[in-house]
Order: sequence, then C-alpha cells, then structure tokens
Amino acid sequence: MLDPVEAFGAIADHLSAFEGLLHAVLYVIGAVLILQSLRLAARRSEFGAQSATSGRIFSGFITGAAFLAFPATVSALLASIFGSSEIAGPEMMFSIDNGTLDPLAGSAAGVGIDALVLVIRFVGFIAIARGLLFLNLAASPDGPRTLGPGFTFLIAGALAVNFPIFFGLMAGLFAG
Repeated sequence: MLDPVEAFGAIADHLSAFEGLLHAVLYVIGAVLILQSLRLAARRSEFGAQSATSGRIFSGFITGAAFLAFPATVSALLASIFGSSEIAGPEMMFSIDNGTLDPLAGSAAGVGIDALVLVIRFVGFIAIARGLLFLNLAASPDGPRTLGPGFTFLIAGALAVNFPIFFGLMAGLFAG
C-alpha cells in the first residue's frame, strides 16, 4: 500500500497527461460555445430580438474564445493578479516561503509537497474553467445568478494555478 507521499507522487507523474486532456476538452467546449453563439445570432436575425438576447450571444462567443485560447486566458488572469503571466514551478515553494519549509526541502515530504503543488495547479485550471462557465451562465436573462461565484472561481483558480507565489505572499504576510 502506498503512503500519502508516494500516492501524490504517482498522481503527479500522470498529471501532465490529464492537463493535456483538460486543455483538449476545454478547446472543444470553446468551439461548441462559439458555434452555439453563431447559431443564436442567426436565429436572432431570422426570427427577431425575442428569440435570443444579444448578451447571451456575446457572452457565449467571448467565453468560447476564452476556452479556445485557455493558456492565454490563464496568463492574462495571472498577469492581472500577480503582475507576471508565468506559472511558478513547484520547486519555487522552497525559495519563496521565507524559510517556512526549509526543514522539508530535501526530504520525501519535500517531494510530496512538489506533487501536491502540481495537484493544486490542476484543480486551479478546473476552477478557472468553471468560473468561465458560471460567467457565461450569468448572461442568460432567466438563468441563475452566477456572476459572484464566477468571479470567485476565476480568482481562486488563478491563486491555485500560481500557488507557490500565493503561498510565499501569505508566508511573508504572516511571518513574524
């Protein structure tokens, strides 16, 4: 039986394949949203303004474009929040944290922390995608009110994608 550190290491070994799959799925979702927006625009021009709202058409098109260019969307979010569009590697946990994790740097726990950071990054990508979908739903006039949760998922996802930098900021804030 694997201990938790080995389990996270095994998951992290396969995570790059899952990230590629996630980017492919998001690309398809973006294409579907753009095609759906074009279909709604055609229906609006044929049947009039009562058939589809222009907000729904534009939000579907913009969300679809954000999914098609998902790496650029993530870079723009990171640049907006952190001032840099680069995603920090998991090894940055030990150089940014003001010495909080120094005792774990060369041990098996350090390898587990690296793997955990990769899992957190993957969850962050999913959170950003979910936030974009919530923002797309918010443009529907009779749809659920998901504007707040959409922005929350976007911000939390960006913090998770660049978790080593966020952890370093928190360690600097709370360090004595």
